[in-house]
Amino acid sequence: MELPIWKSRTLYTKGDVVKHGEKVFECQQNHVSIEDFDKGRFNRIKADKVTDEPRDLEMTNGKKFALITSMDKRYYTESGKAMLQSWKRHASGLGTMYCYNEQLFDPKVKGVKTAGWMLGEEFIKFQRRHTNNKIKGFAKKAFPIIDATEKFSDHDRLLWVDADAVFTENFPRLLTELIAPDDVLSTHFSVWHEKDGKEYHSCETGFFILNMKHPGFSQFMDLYKDIYYNDKAEEYELRRFYDGEVYGKCVEILEAKGHKMMNLNTGRHKTPISRSLLAPYLSHFKAGLKERVDFSEYEDEEEV
Repeated sequence: MELPIWKSRTLYTKGDVVKHGEKVFECQQNHVSIEDFDKGRFNRIKADKVTDEPRDLEMTNGKKFALITSMDKRYYTESGKAMLQSWKRHASGLGTMYCYNEQLFDPKVKGVKTAGWMLGEEFIKFQRRHTNNKIKGFAKKAFPIIDATEKFSDHDRLLWVDADAVFTENFPRLLTELIAPDDVLSTHFSVWHEKDGKEYHSCETGFFILNMKHPGFSQFMDLYKDIYYNDKAEEYELRRFYDGEVYGKCVEILEAKGHKMMNLNTGRHKTPISRSLLAPYLSHFKAGLKERVDFSEYEDEEEV
């Protein structure tokens, strides 16, 4: 539905919705408009970028989600800015987006809050111990996850989104709550790999939800931290010392102890998000794909 454009010398009644410039407003009191747009008589409201239809208020069970991501300035320029702006357009109703900003750059996207890069002594020691750049790089995702579970412990759920993902449609809050109920510890995409005749379980961690109020949450995070703080990749027979392998091992062990998990992978797909119920709302351009994607197509024309 095309929204009417605001006009001068026109009668507006309370509740009328109009478009002025690129923004959408709702009339707050009956009046006849003057020559200049009177912001005092209108409130700006959120609207869908494509249809310009105001978003309806969604039903919610009241759970508080903290959305988390991490990136450095280069990654922000390449893909992170597009992801953050897509969150603002399509998923800001889920909760605040907190960005762990290596190099302390300023992500100029309205509504995004920075989480800094003070990841603690264990992160510094890990980076000094290891020489493998990939292990060190993926740890820059793992340690923000650890920090976020402590920094945002007043929230009910931690929802992680990679910086090379984009929200493509309005993400239903009801769907988010349905896939992360109270009795589920982790909502994720399980994947399996074979190496030297052995099968390994890991998780595609471009998107996952951790239930921070679940009885098994402390055990999950204690195990996650133990593997990183004490370099226990070999002890737990990880295929690689990457965050997805560590997360997958924690899922495997805690599930074996009787804690309920929700695997969103509909088969044994290596790239499961595009084949899942999240596909209409989220795309993840992981390694091998993102080099072929023009992320500027997902950016707003102006920084917001």
